[in-house]
Amino acid sequence: MSVTIPYELANFIMYSLGAALIIIAIITFLNLNKFIKRLDRLVEKNESNINKTADTIPEIAKNVNEVTIGVKKGVDKAGEAIDAVETSVCDSILALLEGTEGLLDFVNIAGEVIKALFKRLPMGKRK
Repeated sequence: MSVTIPYELANFIMYSLGAALIIIAIITFLNLNKFIKRLDRLVEKNESNINKTADTIPEIAKNVNEVTIGVKKGVDKAGEAIDAVETSVCDSILALLEGTEGLLDFVNIAGEVIKALFKRLPMGKRK
């Protein structure tokens, strides 16, 4: 079962599709032309604002760079301060531990001396 299309019908279909494609292309170009005109009016209306903005872009970039550098320096200083506090706290804890060990040693020695004195001196024992 085969279907044959006459040559004239095939030509009609091809020419019809071509004409439709040309009409679609013309409509697209008309719409594109309207859009470009609206865009041109918008640019003309805001030309002074666009120029001001374009002139300030280098200054904005410079300010962003300065802020970035300032933040980096602030973070570095905060890191240094944290390191200093950490070192100070560690040193204080070590000094406290050493002082506590010295105090405990002193209390132990004093306790031993007192025990030795109690052993030498007869208290509460009557002969």
